[in-house]
Amino acid sequence: MRLTDMNEFDAVIARAKPIIQTVVARHRTEERPLTWRLIHSIEGEVLAELNSSKDLQPAYINLIKHSGVFNYPVNDDPVDFGKSSAIACAFSMIYDAFHRVH
Repeated sequence: MRLTDMNEFDAVIARAKPIIQTVVARHRTEERPLTWRLIHSIEGEVLAELNSSKDLQPAYINLIKHSGVFNYPVNDDPVDFGKSSAIACAFSMIYDAFHRVH
């Protein structure tokens, strides 16, 4: 990535963080565990809000979402990445926010 690419990517990450915090906080108050279905749903909410922004480029927003390379389940089992070191950026941010103690 070029420096300008990193600036664009950093802008997406910076904008995603507070959105994730807000969405995760709403779901945490419902006392639901973080399931695969819920993490996909939260990711969808975050991406929709990012995509509604007029100043972020969709190509950079797409860099944080999960890809079809990893077949993450969509079910009600708790999220468990096992020993994977390759986790989609948005999923990682959501997981961390969901499990952060306030």
